Amino acid sequence: MNSDKLINENNQLRENLNSENKRYYEDLLVYIRSKSTFNREKDVEQLLLDMLHDLIDAQSNGESAEFYFGRDPKSLADEILKTLPKHFF
Repeated sequence: MNSDKLINENNQLRENLNSENKRYYEDLLVYIRSKSTFNREKDVEQLLLDMLHDLIDAQSNGESAEFYFGRDPKSLADEILKTLPKHFF
C-alpha cells in the first residue's frame, strides 16, 4: 500500500476513536510526522496505522490511549522514531 492510501485509511479509522483518544492520537501523529524528516514516509505512515489499530483494539477493551501508550505521547514518539531506519536522499 502506498503512503497516500495509508494516510487515507488512517483518516477514516480515526473516526472510530472517542474524543479523548482521538486527541491523544492526533497529538502523537502530528509529532511523529513532524519529526520524521529522515524516515521513509511509507514506513512512518504504516507505523502510525499500526498504532491506530492497536489503539482501536485497546479502546474496545475499555482502555484509554493514555493507559495503553503512556502519559507522554512525545516521549513515546521519540522512542518509536529511533527504531525506524533513516532514509537519506
